[in-house]
Amino acid sequence: EQEQPPPPPQEQEQPPPPPPDQEQPPPPEQEQEQPPPPDQEQAPPPPPVIPPRKYHFNVIPFPDGYRTVWDPLVEGDLPVFWHIPKAGGSTIKDIMGACHRFVMATESGVADGHDQDTEIAIVKIPRRPGQDPTPFVNVDPTTVEGLQRASAMGLAQSRLANVMVTQFIYDANDIFDHAHRGRLFTVFRHPIDRAVSMFTYLQYADWEPTYNPDLAKMTITEFAGSSMIENNWMTRRLSNQIYGPVEERHLARAMELIRTKFLVGLLSRTEESLERFEKMFRWKYFINPTNQEKCREALLGNGANTNKRKSAELDPASEAYALLAKQNLFDLRLYTYIERLFDEQAAFVAAIPDGYRLEGASCCKCQKFPC
Repeated sequence: EQEQPPPPPQEQEQPPPPPPDQEQPPPPEQEQEQPPPPDQEQAPPPPPVIPPRKYHFNVIPFPDGYRTVWDPLVEGDLPVFWHIPKAGGSTIKDIMGACHRFVMATESGVADGHDQDTEIAIVKIPRRPGQDPTPFVNVDPTTVEGLQRASAMGLAQSRLANVMVTQFIYDANDIFDHAHRGRLFTVFRHPIDRAVSMFTYLQYADWEPTYNPDLAKMTITEFAGSSMIENNWMTRRLSNQIYGPVEERHLARAMELIRTKFLVGLLSRTEESLERFEKMFRWKYFINPTNQEKCREALLGNGANTNKRKSAELDPASEAYALLAKQNLFDLRLYTYIERLFDEQAAFVAAIPDGYRLEGASCCKCQKFPC
């Protein structure tokens, strides 16, 4: 058998490529691509790849449009109320709008055709006969499309709103920039109680997009075992894991977001929570303190958007409770953490006296000033 001659140098076998996680070495200088001659037309660069809004949280940045909860209050910061359905959010919204008379950025701002406005502005929407119209900014931050419009119109930069309300923390992040930041706050409710309340509400709320007439014929146990039950609603939205399985890492991200970005309130301690919001954001009455305080007391006592039917109280040993708990395993753990955090955050406002909203409050109606 004859010995084969060695291959020529230009045909030497190339070394295998490095593994994917290993940094690629720069190519030798002699192998760098030469620019095309002047008379040869260059191909345009490829368009940038824009990832979709819904992608896995390990590649989505932590929302940096919001200040850290312990940062000092800065002029131009916009309080952002994260509205959790059937957790007392409507009551807090009404107190901020109807009692404190804040300029609100909510879905009401696009009523009466204001969704067609091309410039951002404050509009006054009639609420009830005999009441002054309520001021809103002409945007709707309660939908993703509305948030995109609000961002394009410069909601945060306009500084027109006193409070913004949304369910979409990550999409709302795009509204803010370095000089105009958001500050998150909300009221949390025990996940099982919230699920029962949601079931009771949707049995008759035929105006809601999620209304299903079949619910009126179901028991809470049947609902808890059906595909209509929510699964870890809070953990999913706080971790941006809307679809797919929820895992320990999603819970860890949700906890970290709440710890660093949220001023937390509890429905079970609503008055104490509202007092804390008022202290933290330095909210004071400025229209007519006497009437505003009566408005606040009435809403705290009666609530807003409360269920017409009383929700059942579930026995923790019942089948319905077990089924609901199975669908809210991570939310239950998250809520336990939130309860502890609520007590710890009392230190943020410990130096501010109760009733801060009344201290030095002004009354533009008493003095016949424009309000």
